[in-house]
Amino acid sequence: MAQAEETGKRHLTADDIYNILLVNDAQISPDAQQVAYVETRVDREKNDYRSSLYLVPAASGQPRRFTTADAQDSYPRWSPTGDRLAFLSNRAGKKQLWVIPAAGGEASQLTDLPQPVNAFTWSPDGTTIAFVSKADSADLEKKDGDEKDKEESDAVRITRLRFRSDGVPGFLDNRPAHIWCVAAEGGAPWQVTSAEQSDGQPAWSPDGQGIAFVSNRTEEWQANNASEIWVTPVRGGEARCVIGGPNASFRQPAWSPDGSQLAIVGHQQAGEGGSRNANVWVVAAGGGEPRSLTAGLDRPTTASVSVDTASGAEEGIVWNEQGIYFPVTDQGSVHIYCVTPGNEPKLVVGGKRRVLSYSLSADGSRLAFAASTPIDPCEVYICDANGAQEERLTDVNGDFMRSVAVSEPQEFHVPSYAEDKRPIHGWLMKPIGFQEGQKYPLILEIHGGPHSSYANAYFHEFQLLAAQGYAVVYTNPRGSQGYGEEFAGCTRGTWGESDMPDVMAAVDYAIAQGFVDESRLGVTGGSYGGFMTNWVVSHSDRFKAAVTQRCVSNMLSFFGTSDIGTGFGIFETNAIPWENPEQFLKMSPLTYAHEITTPLLIIHSEQDYRCPIEQGEQLYVRLKKLGREVEFLRFPGESHGLSRGGKPKHRVERLNAITGWFEGHL
Repeated sequence: MAQAEETGKRHLTADDIYNILLVNDAQISPDAQQVAYVETRVDREKNDYRSSLYLVPAASGQPRRFTTADAQDSYPRWSPTGDRLAFLSNRAGKKQLWVIPAAGGEASQLTDLPQPVNAFTWSPDGTTIAFVSKADSADLEKKDGDEKDKEESDAVRITRLRFRSDGVPGFLDNRPAHIWCVAAEGGAPWQVTSAEQSDGQPAWSPDGQGIAFVSNRTEEWQANNASEIWVTPVRGGEARCVIGGPNASFRQPAWSPDGSQLAIVGHQQAGEGGSRNANVWVVAAGGGEPRSLTAGLDRPTTASVSVDTASGAEEGIVWNEQGIYFPVTDQGSVHIYCVTPGNEPKLVVGGKRRVLSYSLSADGSRLAFAASTPIDPCEVYICDANGAQEERLTDVNGDFMRSVAVSEPQEFHVPSYAEDKRPIHGWLMKPIGFQEGQKYPLILEIHGGPHSSYANAYFHEFQLLAAQGYAVVYTNPRGSQGYGEEFAGCTRGTWGESDMPDVMAAVDYAIAQGFVDESRLGVTGGSYGGFMTNWVVSHSDRFKAAVTQRCVSNMLSFFGTSDIGTGFGIFETNAIPWENPEQFLKMSPLTYAHEITTPLLIIHSEQDYRCPIEQGEQLYVRLKKLGREVEFLRFPGESHGLSRGGKPKHRVERLNAITGWFEGHL
């Protein structure tokens, strides 16, 4: 693990988020001759993000920028014949559907709806595109001036249990998302579904007559977390449920090549959060009992990882003649597997890395994907459908990454301090400029979730701390995904109690390596990692500085103020607050705040609806009243995702605040 500072290489800074290009959504052309992808850049002047589509030859050659608008272009999808690319763009205001000739030329706008378009898919014959929007056909009939001038109240009347969602400013408008269609050559779009509930993730049947989609049309849909699979005729008509019910938690439908079955991702324990493995299942297209194809893996068939430099589309599943392709989170990496009904899943793309997105050519022979490693933010690759003949197609971040000194994490496994001594997986980073014989301060980083995981992927915050002269240790303690369903679920009702022995064992492992000054330990984390930061410093005085970010401090108030509190809160505490308030208080770091002596910086976003800012406020007031050293840094207009998708200036300010707090105390 070479850590010596290399000649000519400078140290990373917080401002380097402006230099990192985010690459994702690799889409191979039907003929496997080129790959389209999205490149997102941070715009310092506009304090925002801009993204463009790029094309790179699948054989060799330089990528070229394909769309040039000063906008956010994303989600490129090839037509079945490969002659056009459809994509989403906000270049005309709201995000709408556009199409551009693959040979180049002007893009044309296919939709102009009063609501944004959020996802789409080509029909098998290339004549039609199905998409998702909150628009309603009644919106298209309204004319300018239909709304009479009238004085309206600015009071908000709420009648539903879910009235906020993190990342959505203000309150939910209760407009359901519908499936729409539009001719690929243009024309008036038509609405396909019109239920009171939201529909999404459309998938065309091979004969082009039906569209599978995801919805929750259970009787108690406003109160539960069910996610069902439905199919509707393309030209409208009665939709039918393929698999559903209050316990269903399925998504990402993909048709078998012959149209007789659907592959889906999920489980049948809706409401049990991220502790359950999402498996790949097959079910008859006409409905019936589903069959899991991946239960034997005991790994989630999703990407359940924490990073601060990523963008793009969610990983999905693809079913072609070779089999069903899907992502798997496994011990800190995200890989691609393939399975055929009746056989065991096979690894296709592995390695110590995180695959972000992938696609297959029309004949199923070639596979393109985007991937990140701990020292490489992301690049585009191509290989055969079985994983052979892998080649790297881009070097988007190469010049920048070669100009800065980075720390390559060293993996380790250490027995937990818990009674079971379960091995805990972690990583240790030496500081940039490391010299044998010197002692360095150490920062413990704790991930959110609790059912997310750290990964073999680039994390700018960690590299920044290493550049500032800190050793960094981070782990996947119990509760993390990628180590089996039992491991992910064993924090239920025991937040802090069950996983603190894991992270403390990792701290002592780092100290035992001989270069850590155990009198200068710091701890930080966000979301559940913020909860754990609060828990650790209220149950240990070993840390000399702490930064808690978007934290949970009071489980009782979290239940009623978080956008997921009423479901997630009950499952994770294994209790109902009005029946067992003692359990909620027992699991609240605020209960133990009088034990906190560690200087604490609280960082929170004012529009965080996942872990509302009152969580940080309560902790701040309690510690102030106790006369402890505490500061509160609030970011206006930001949501729970500040660290990875907030306004760039706020992201830089946040990073500098973290390093500044540790510099002042360690």
